[in-house]
Amino acid sequence: MKRWLRITLQLLSFLLFAALLWWAGPEPWQQALRGDRLALLLALLAHGAAGMVSGARLRQVAQGLMRRPVASWRRFFYLNMGARALGLVLPRTLSAVGGKSAALRALNVPLQHAVWVVLVDNLFDVLLLGVLALPALLYLQGVISAALFYLLCLILILLFGGVMAWLLATHRLLPLLRQLTRIPWLARRVKLDQLQKLLPDTKTAVITLAWTVLLNLLLTLTYVLIAQALRITVPFALMLAVFPIAQLSLIIAIAPGGLGIFDLGWLGLLVLGGLPQMSATTFTVAQRAYITVFVLIWTAVSWALSLTERPSNRET
Repeated sequence: MKRWLRITLQLLSFLLFAALLWWAGPEPWQQALRGDRLALLLALLAHGAAGMVSGARLRQVAQGLMRRPVASWRRFFYLNMGARALGLVLPRTLSAVGGKSAALRALNVPLQHAVWVVLVDNLFDVLLLGVLALPALLYLQGVISAALFYLLCLILILLFGGVMAWLLATHRLLPLLRQLTRIPWLARRVKLDQLQKLLPDTKTAVITLAWTVLLNLLLTLTYVLIAQALRITVPFALMLAVFPIAQLSLIIAIAPGGLGIFDLGWLGLLVLGGLPQMSATTFTVAQRAYITVFVLIWTAVSWALSLTERPSNRET
C-alpha cells in the first residue's frame, strides 16, 4: 500500500472512532465507571488466561516448526502480551507480525523462520474464524437457532481439524505452499524453498487448533463478562457469533488496534443480532477502554513473570 493511501486510511479510521465517541456521548463512560467490580475482575482474569493460552500456542507452533525447545511459556506469555501492548499504538502488521518476529529472533530463532512461525500462528486464527463465520452470520440473521448454531460450530471445527490433519499427514499442503512464492511481500522476507520442510506435523497442528479454540472461547467469555459488568444482557451465543466476524475485520483494519473499523464492526453486528442500539454503543465504547486497561495490566504481569526465570533456564 502506498504511503499516502495508508495514512489517509488511518486518518479515516481515527475519524470514524472519534465520530462514534461523539455520537455515543458521555453515557458509555459513565456506565463503564460504574461497572460491576466482580464481573470486571472475572473479565480481567479471562483475558489474562487468553493471553497465556495465546503464548502457549505460539510456543507450540515455534517448537513444533523448529523441532527443538525454544523458550519457556513465561517468555512466550511476555512476548505475546508485549505485542498486544504495541498493538495499542502501532498498526497490527507491525505489532503482531513484526513485533513477535523480532522477539522470536531475540530467542535465537532465525528471522526468516521467526516470520514463518508468526504467520502460521496467525493462520490458525484466521482459518478457524473463517470456518465459524458462516454459521455466525446465519445465527445473526435469525436463520438458525442458538442450539443449531452451537452444533454447526462443533461440527465445522471437527471437520476442519480432520481435513487439516489429513492434508498434513499426506503432504498435500506442499503444492499450496509453493504458490505462496507469488506473494512479493512474503517472498522477500521468507525463503519458502527452505521452509517447505517447516510445515507443522499432525500432532502439532491438532494441539495448536485445540489451543486456538480455547483461546477464542476465553476471549468471547471476556466480552460476555464485560457486558455483564455494564449490566447489559448479551446471550453467549450472540457474542460467540459476533466475535469471529468482528475479529476478521482486523485483517483490513490498518489503524492501531483496529481503531474505527473494529469498533464499527462490533456495533453493527450487535445491532444486527438484536441488541438495542444504545446498549450496543455503550458496549462498543466501554469494551475498548476495558480491553486497553486489561492489556496493560497483563503486559506488566507477564514482564514480572519473565523476571522470575533464570537466563539459563530455557524450558519450564
